[in-house]
Amino acid sequence: MNVEKVTLKQINRSDALRYLGYGDTVPDDTTLLLLDKCEKELLNHLDCKYLYRVFPLEGGQIPGSAYRLEGSSIASHLAGCTQVIFLCATLSEGVDRLIRLKQITGMTEAMMTDALASSAIEQVCDTAEREIMKSFPGMQHTFRFGLGYGDFPLEGQTAFLNILDARKRIGVSVSPSLMLTPLKSVTCVIGLGEHVANESRKTCEVCSLKESCAYRRAGRLCSQ
Repeated sequence: MNVEKVTLKQINRSDALRYLGYGDTVPDDTTLLLLDKCEKELLNHLDCKYLYRVFPLEGGQIPGSAYRLEGSSIASHLAGCTQVIFLCATLSEGVDRLIRLKQITGMTEAMMTDALASSAIEQVCDTAEREIMKSFPGMQHTFRFGLGYGDFPLEGQTAFLNILDARKRIGVSVSPSLMLTPLKSVTCVIGLGEHVANESRKTCEVCSLKESCAYRRAGRLCSQ
């Protein structure tokens, strides 16, 4: 269970703009210049890391621990899978400090940096997924399913992180309110199998933000 690093040379600007609510609107030149500034600063504060473990799928029970994959959402997600990957990724504490500083000096830059960081952690997870799957040639896999999606309990965060020894290895822990720290961190599972049954992409029904999503209210999808 090695810690792997990811280096980002640029951040997915289109995703960051979606998080900022721009939709199809093209930002003006002033906004783009400010985004450039925030992106350069963010890139200098990134320390992107991830680690993972792979377990045989035995009725939801994780071997060697008391942790169970509970809920109908995760059971459906892993239908047809024979193994499960536990993945944790983070941009590290420096990004949290940068965002807190910008909240003091200017909320516009703070919001932009936060959106860029949200885009960056997804890029890190995409990279991690691609690298992990190189070890499983010929295997099918599910999309990343985060704790808190559907009825997959968020209360399992502590046990999940303990299984990965994430606090010691990459500095990720969980607060009493079940928030990950650093904030720009992700915990998720990926199913593996020869005949994976579920869809290959995340849908609104398993998204933890579906009730408050601005895209759903506008009759759109966040992937559009």
